[in-house]
Amino acid sequence: MTAQLTIADCTLPLLDGGARRHAVRISGERITEIVPMSELAPSRGEVLDAAGRSLLPGFTDAHVHLVESGIELARCDLSSSRSRAHALELIDAYCRRTPDADWIVGRGWSLDHFADTGAMLAELDRLTGARPAYLSNKDGHSAWVNSAALRRAGIARATPDPDGGRIERDAAGAPNGLLHEGAMLLVAELIPPLDEETRFAGLLAGQERFFSLGITGWQEAIVGDFVPTTDVERSYRRAIDSGALRGQVTGNLWLPRTNPADAVEELVERRAAFADEERFRASGVKIMYDGVCETLTGAVSVPYLDPTGSGNAEPNRGITFFDPAELAPVVAELHRAGFDLHAHVIGDRATDEFLAMVEAAQALSPARDRRHQLAHLQLLNPGLIARMADAGVIANVQPYWAQADAQMVELTLPFLDPSLHGHHYAFRSLELAGVPLAFGSDWPVTTPNPFDWMHVAVNRSYPGDSTEPFLPAEALSRDSALRAATSGAAYAVRQDGLRGRLEPGLLADLVLLDTDLREVADADLHAVQVDRTFARGELVFERH
Repeated sequence: MTAQLTIADCTLPLLDGGARRHAVRISGERITEIVPMSELAPSRGEVLDAAGRSLLPGFTDAHVHLVESGIELARCDLSSSRSRAHALELIDAYCRRTPDADWIVGRGWSLDHFADTGAMLAELDRLTGARPAYLSNKDGHSAWVNSAALRRAGIARATPDPDGGRIERDAAGAPNGLLHEGAMLLVAELIPPLDEETRFAGLLAGQERFFSLGITGWQEAIVGDFVPTTDVERSYRRAIDSGALRGQVTGNLWLPRTNPADAVEELVERRAAFADEERFRASGVKIMYDGVCETLTGAVSVPYLDPTGSGNAEPNRGITFFDPAELAPVVAELHRAGFDLHAHVIGDRATDEFLAMVEAAQALSPARDRRHQLAHLQLLNPGLIARMADAGVIANVQPYWAQADAQMVELTLPFLDPSLHGHHYAFRSLELAGVPLAFGSDWPVTTPNPFDWMHVAVNRSYPGDSTEPFLPAEALSRDSALRAATSGAAYAVRQDGLRGRLEPGLLADLVLLDTDLREVADADLHAVQVDRTFARGELVFERH
């Protein structure tokens, strides 16, 4: 920690748009003063000359699986795969590097690279041989497994689809190596358990990656035993006790899908275990309500179009993982107990149903300061947005998804009713209605880089992925995007009393960029880099 530091001659985009040069003074963990350079008195302690570069409050990722992401960095990491052939090359290289591994486990391949699924099982068998393989796709809602894994799980032609999941099959009815949603657990539960050292190493690796991107606070979207990589409560406790946790974290305790009412008392006890910890608070509860549109499992108001084109498919409006009648009283009890609800809702039907539960809970137990949030919000409409504004619900959105990439153009739009096409990622409409916006990445689903998120939020496209802006009327201004990634996200995760703004008395969580943002065109936002990151006044990253 730096005892006293003055960051001089910096521009402050979130103070005056960067119009004047300022100095920001830090003493210990806190910001003590912000003054124009013309009023700067002689400085005591270290002086860092920013030379006109922009200074921002540390970014906050309002929805991330950080420990899981850190773990995946050391596994068969396919997040950089650019094509089907590239993904296969990465898998082959990993198998050759790890000849003694009992399982091949990884994540990150893209569904849009595998439009033809017929050969996937044979391709994976060829690379992995007799070792079972489990590779979840980048959104975590599907898994690609090999024949060895199918045999271990006893998945065969006669195996029925489990509740809340689907085993994809070939024309003859045999499993083809793809498992969706709840069917993933048939194999995932057989993977050798993670040890605590692996989880802890993942936490540290994820934290270091975040610091390199200017992120100093985050919301761990799932803390609980949903899957082994989300069972991270002990990892955070160890990081707190050892002093290894240097960021500010809010944890969302996982609500199980079976017998959720029985979990409320335990959730209250688990929250209390962190009540005295400033760096980690378990103030939220995560509820996974529906699936995703690209696998036709997001809960929509109008049935998906028949993917076979035969006209014979049963109407499919997606799935929900809870019976609303069973979940509604649990939502009311969690609200009454003081939890912030954090719900995964992709389809407009999911948002409608879950929002109704929140509205009913608020009517039963009015509360002044609940920060309930709906995450993802792929499909909305004006009525839902107005209800969110009236209920004071936060839009926890992942802006990088709001582009016409292959996943949208090839795997989503062709299967959605045309009446829903104009309602994707309605950021500007949410903002105009007065709904608070908070940005998150959902890493490892997509990039953790805030300048990638903000680039898409402002441009509704990303270089190399799409040529035409996707629903450009829903684009945000640069200032709105910056605030959603800083103060807006900090508010959503209840860190606004500590950080998220440039203000004397708040923690010195600061990000010095490599440039003056005023000189960066909107089309170049993705290229901005972080030069230095400070967390509580401590230099935690420096670009060389």
